[in-house]
Amino acid sequence: MSCYNKCCDEVGKMKNKNGINKAETLTSFLKRINDGDNPELLRKEAHRLLINVNPDDIALAEQNLINDGYSTQLVQLLCATFMLIGIPEDHQNGLISGLPEDHILRIVLIEHDLIRYFLVDLGNTVDSISCREHLKDSSLEFRKLMHILQHMNGMKEHFERENDVIFPFLLKYGRINLCQAMLGDHINIKAELEEFVKLIFSFNSMSFEEFKTRLITITRKFLLSFREHLSQEDAILYPIALGMITKAEIWEKMKSVCDEIGYCGVHL
Repeated sequence: MSCYNKCCDEVGKMKNKNGINKAETLTSFLKRINDGDNPELLRKEAHRLLINVNPDDIALAEQNLINDGYSTQLVQLLCATFMLIGIPEDHQNGLISGLPEDHILRIVLIEHDLIRYFLVDLGNTVDSISCREHLKDSSLEFRKLMHILQHMNGMKEHFERENDVIFPFLLKYGRINLCQAMLGDHINIKAELEEFVKLIFSFNSMSFEEFKTRLITITRKFLLSFREHLSQEDAILYPIALGMITKAEIWEKMKSVCDEIGYCGVHL
C-alpha cells in the first residue's frame, strides 16, 4: 500500500470513529432526556450537539436506542425533543408561530410576554420609589405599584392551567423531574407574590425607610426568579412538550379544559 493510500485509509478510519463517537454521545444524550436530566444543562448541550451531528449520526443513535430496548415511537419522540430544544432561543419564536392561532401554547407564551411587561413595569416603579425620601399611599408610584400587583395576582390562573392541565399530560410522557421543577417554581413565585401583597398592605404600619428596604429586596428576588422561570418554560419545557405530544387532539383537549379555567386578564 502506498503512503498516500495508507494515509487515506487512516483518515477514513478516523472519520468513521468520530461518527461512531458522535452517535454514541447522542445516544447517551437522548437517554438523559428520557431520564429527566437537568433541563438547563440539556438545553445547552443540545445546542452544541445539534451543530455537530449529521443525519447519519442521528440514525445510528436511534438504532442504538432500539437495540437497547427503546420502542420506535419513544425513540422518535426523544429525537424530536432533541431537535426542538437544540434550536437557538432566538429562533424558537418561529417554531411557535407555526402553530394554529388558538393553540394553547401560543396563548401561554403570549401571557408570558404580558407577565414580562409587568415585571419591567414593576422594576421601573420600584426604582422610582427607591429614589424618593417620602411616599404616601395616595402617591402615583404607590398606586401604580398596587395596579401592577393586581395584574400579577391575576396570573394565578396562568399557573393553575399549567399545574392542572398541561403538566399532568407531560407527566404521562415521563417528564416527572422537569414538571416537578416547574411546579416548585410556581410554589416559590406564589409565596413571593403573597409576601409582596403583605408588604403593600403593611405600608402604613412601618417607616418608609423600612418599607423601601424590604420592597427593594423582595423585588430583586421576585424579578430574578420569575424571569428565570419564564425562560425555562419558553426554552425547555414547551419545546419538549411539542416534541413529546404530537397528536393535535391532545392539545385540543387541553385547550378545552383551559378555556373553562379562564385566561389572564380575560373575564367575561
